[in-house]
Amino acid sequence: MKKYSLLLFDLDDTLLENSSWFDDGLVQSLTEHPLTREMDKQLFLKKIKQPPKSLIDKLVSGEINTFEFKRERWKSAFDYFDVKVNIEAIEQLEALFTNTSMKFITVNEYVLNLMNELNKHYEIGIVTNGLYDPQKKIINMGLGDLFSHNKIFHAEQLGFRKPDSRIYNIALKTFSKKPEETIFIGDSWTHDVIGPIEAGMEAIWVNFRGIEKPTNHTPCAIVSSIGGIRDILLGSGSNK
Repeated sequence: MKKYSLLLFDLDDTLLENSSWFDDGLVQSLTEHPLTREMDKQLFLKKIKQPPKSLIDKLVSGEINTFEFKRERWKSAFDYFDVKVNIEAIEQLEALFTNTSMKFITVNEYVLNLMNELNKHYEIGIVTNGLYDPQKKIINMGLGDLFSHNKIFHAEQLGFRKPDSRIYNIALKTFSKKPEETIFIGDSWTHDVIGPIEAGMEAIWVNFRGIEKPTNHTPCAIVSSIGGIRDILLGSGSNK
């Protein structure tokens, strides 16, 4: 492998397992709030995680912001149960979920050790579309010292989302790196493989779902979990 000096990571479902905080945090929140206490928690969770495509399209296009998306996502889930809710109740639930879910994010010693090891040989950063505070997640994961706020590029703050080339270019400019010096690592084929490759970077696809390549784009490696990148990036013959 030729020399690279910057690794850019996706966060959710790459460094952080989504079910470790989102699913458990939402179910706990639904259990605690009187409006949802008697509802089918798993069905409600499914509706939150699979909102209408039209709603996702509006977020991606910029027609609505993340605050509006989250509010409409709650409303859509309640509509399925034929329950009418006001904005105040939705905001209460969203605040409860935000606070509760972060408590389910804890240190993963393997990821912590891997990132510390990689940091000895590469510069590292995070580029995320996540809807919730990535800095808080990183701190709870024990990675706050490695990923300071200026090394985290958050779509909500920047105003555009992966795979928009601008979000990758901002990260490259911040680190003063060229695309060819950079590898992007993540689970989303569109956001973490196609986007980076078309921006001139290499990509490692974390294909934990075990699906077939959707397009002819060719990442430099495909792994089934974040642990699979260790030998690629730190093994014999890699950039040390």
